Amino acid sequence: MKRILLGLLTIICVASTTSIASAEASGDGFRSAITQKEFTETVVGGQAKLKIPSTLNLNPIKDKIFAEYFITINSKNGATFDGGVIYDGNQWELVISGQGGWWPITLPNITGQTVDLKFGGEVDNRGEYIVKLTLTVNGTPYSVSIDKNSVANGVTLGWLAENPYYAGLNTVGYELNLVPKSQYASDFYHTLTNTNSTKRAYFYGAEFSIAVPIKKAGGTLDLTKFSWIHKKNCDDPQYSQSQVDQIVYDTYNQTYLYTTMDFNYIP
Repeated sequence: MKRILLGLLTIICVASTTSIASAEASGDGFRSAITQKEFTETVVGGQAKLKIPSTLNLNPIKDKIFAEYFITINSKNGATFDGGVIYDGNQWELVISGQGGWWPITLPNITGQTVDLKFGGEVDNRGEYIVKLTLTVNGTPYSVSIDKNSVANGVTLGWLAENPYYAGLNTVGYELNLVPKSQYASDFYHTLTNTNSTKRAYFYGAEFSIAVPIKKAGGTLDLTKFSWIHKKNCDDPQYSQSQVDQIVYDTYNQTYLYTTMDFNYIP
């Protein structure tokens, strides 16, 4: 599975490399992902509402599992970045990652909140093309951004940071991920029950909704003006697709521009 990011997830600095950028390559994570593509207008980013689980559902996974919620963008000329929210132990972070770089800021406690997440290419107040990630909670925005002078792997990003806005995007994706720390990958895992002793408990009620692309011309793109696919899976082959389908559930309504990835489904 793709592991960057968030990436929206994932999405970070050397001190946080155990999060998105270095999530276990062998994989033990459940994932729900929507990819939007084939836009009829130039698209530069994506936005969505994100519902964060309550404290009750955070406690079982503290220091064991990285929760990742992120938006990922891929430009027409090959620049790929993830932007989103991670929960690491007891700390929320807003992060951009990509091209070997990790740019985080610390967030206040957003547990149990519904927030707005926006990520993509923009023009800043200098007239420069940048990549910017903004989370808005209760009307208060928190942002992190990168530009051509941002450094990844010891090299400035240059055109890579400018390209999402300049050239537009091939795809926009939205992901909810569950990635255990390596020491828990084999013995602390999902079960098909919904209790606070399982990893699944964390995702009870977590969801992305109203996930739509942002146009370069301004505003968002109507769902009839692009195509999209949804994928839900698990990196661990011990879980069949039918089991994954029970754990990961999504609904959508194109009439009302509503796309949801919701782990709160009990079959």
